Amino acid sequence: MTEQELINKLNDFKQIKPNKDWANWLLSNILLKSHQEVMIKPRVKLVSFSFIHQYQKALVSAAFAVLFASTFVFAQTTLPGNPLYPVKTLTQTTRLFLTPKDYKPVVRLEIAKARLSDMAKITDQEQTIVLMSQNIKKDLQTIPQELKNISKKQVTLKMSKQVQDEAKDLNNIISKTQLQSQDKDSLNQTVQDTQSQVLGLIIDTQEEIDNCPSDLKDKLANLQKYFTDNVQTLVQWPIDDITKVRTLLADISNDIKAGNCLEAMVKIDSINQILQIHSLDIKVETSTPEN
Repeated sequence: MTEQELINKLNDFKQIKPNKDWANWLLSNILLKSHQEVMIKPRVKLVSFSFIHQYQKALVSAAFAVLFASTFVFAQTTLPGNPLYPVKTLTQTTRLFLTPKDYKPVVRLEIAKARLSDMAKITDQEQTIVLMSQNIKKDLQTIPQELKNISKKQVTLKMSKQVQDEAKDLNNIISKTQLQSQDKDSLNQTVQDTQSQVLGLIIDTQEEIDNCPSDLKDKLANLQKYFTDNVQTLVQWPIDDITKVRTLLADISNDIKAGNCLEAMVKIDSINQILQIHSLDIKVETSTPEN
């Protein structure tokens, strides 16, 4: 077919027109489509909870915090062998760690007693209770030295008496455990040794409180001499510290005269602490000098 013949054919196609039926069908479909678009109901758009995404991290953190706290609370009722019992012991250890130094002996004994009570409630975990008894023995052996390390004698006496009262029924609890006889005897002996040391400390501390050391007046005299001989050094101190030292020296003298020996000793320690603050290389000899 030549190019001219193709052009003639295309011109013939232009003359072709759709019949009436096809035109009516096309028109009806167009109108129906338009009507459907007009009649489409608007979609109901649900409320967007965008704030959930905004606070997602905070909500998750809060949920974990609640779960964590619930675990700790529930763990306090568990016994050795329960998967959550280590959480309970961790709570006890944390409590001891956060306790001020002077009160650690009492808290340590309370924890040892609680763990001993837990031991008495289990029957089928021999290795567990043996290990627990060894740790309890170590805690009991630590208590007397912790009491001795308390600086103030009044507090030492108070804490020692609390330990003594708290330890009264330890032997009774030990008898209820499933420890072997030799392990029970060993633990009972540790309890007895601890109680003996605490009782001795109570007696010694009470005597120290009630009776003035013979060299207490000499300690006061040495302090007074030091401040008299070092006037040039003292003028460099803050006026508040100088005033405090003078007041303490006067109080110490009055305490000795009144027989309040413990109060006098505490105030002598306070003066020595002030001296250490101003000059760590200066230490006043508060013991009686040898002739």
